[in-house]
Amino acid sequence: MAESAKVDNFWSRLDGFLAVSHPRYMIATEADIRNAQAALKNPNLDAASRKQHQLMVDATVHPASGDIIPWAVRVSGIAPVNIPIIFAMIITPATNIPGTLFMHWTNQSYNAVTNFYHRSGKDFDLQSALKAYGLAVGSACTLAYGLGKAYERAPPSIKKWGVLIPCLATAAANVSNLVLTRADEAVTGAMVTDAEGKEWGKSKVAGYTGLAQTASTRAVMLPASCLLLPPAVEALASKLKVLPTGNVPLTLFRLTLIYLSLQGALPACLAVFPQKVTYDVNELEEQFRNLKDSKGQPIKTLYSNKGL
Repeated sequence: MAESAKVDNFWSRLDGFLAVSHPRYMIATEADIRNAQAALKNPNLDAASRKQHQLMVDATVHPASGDIIPWAVRVSGIAPVNIPIIFAMIITPATNIPGTLFMHWTNQSYNAVTNFYHRSGKDFDLQSALKAYGLAVGSACTLAYGLGKAYERAPPSIKKWGVLIPCLATAAANVSNLVLTRADEAVTGAMVTDAEGKEWGKSKVAGYTGLAQTASTRAVMLPASCLLLPPAVEALASKLKVLPTGNVPLTLFRLTLIYLSLQGALPACLAVFPQKVTYDVNELEEQFRNLKDSKGQPIKTLYSNKGL
C-alpha cells in the first residue's frame, strides 16, 4: 500500500491507514481498481475524485510491484479474516496442544501470505517463498507446542497468566514468520530510490530496518492488542455485571470485541513508522554515498519502502 498523501507524523499516518482500512476496499474488484488507475491519469480530474481514486489504488495495489493485492490480505481484509482465527485462538486452552498447533498453523499460513503480498520490493523467487513458508509455519508450531508444554508444567503463580500463552506464542511466531518469509530483504537488501524515483540498488541496512520496524509493530504490537484486549474487556464486563448471557449473545459480544480490537489496533500499529523510510546516505552502505541526481546534484537522501 502506498501513502496517498505526504505524511510526517503518527496521526497523519493513522488517518491514512484508517481510510484504506474501510471494508469497501476489501470487496473492490479488479475492474474497480483498473478504473481508478485510469481515472488518475486524467489531468483534469477534480481534487475530490482524485483523492477517492487514489485511496482505492493505495488500498489495493502493491506500491513497488504494481500487482493487485488479493482481497483477503489487503489492509481492509485483515480484520474480517482474522476474526474467526483470533476467536478460536482465544478459546483454545493452552493445554490443548493439537488444537493450539492447528490454530497456529492456520494463523501463520495466513500471515505468510500477508507478508508475501506486503513485502518491500517487487522481486520474489517462488521456490524461496515456499521454503520460507515451511520454515515459518514449522517454527510457529514448534513455539506453540513448546510454550504449551511449559505451561502444563508451570506453577500456579504462572498458570494464572494462561491468557498470555497464545499472545506470546503468536508474537514470537509472527516475528519468525516475517523474518523467514522476507529473508531476502536481509540477505540481499531492500531497493532504495532517490526523490525522483530512480532506483539505485539494494541496501542491506534498509532491508534490516524495514524488517525490524515491521516486526516490532505488526508482528508484536498487533497480536498483543488483539489477544489481550478482548479478554480484558470481557473480564471488566463480567465484573460490572453487563456481560451478555447465553451462548449466542456471548459469542457475538466476543466477536465484536475482536473485530473492534483489530480494526483499531491494525491502523495504529501500521502508523507507528512511515511506510516510506527516509535515509541519510551516510547511514547506508558506501556505494550510496557519492551519487548524483539527474541535475548533477549530490544525492543526500534516499528512500525505501519497508513494506507492511
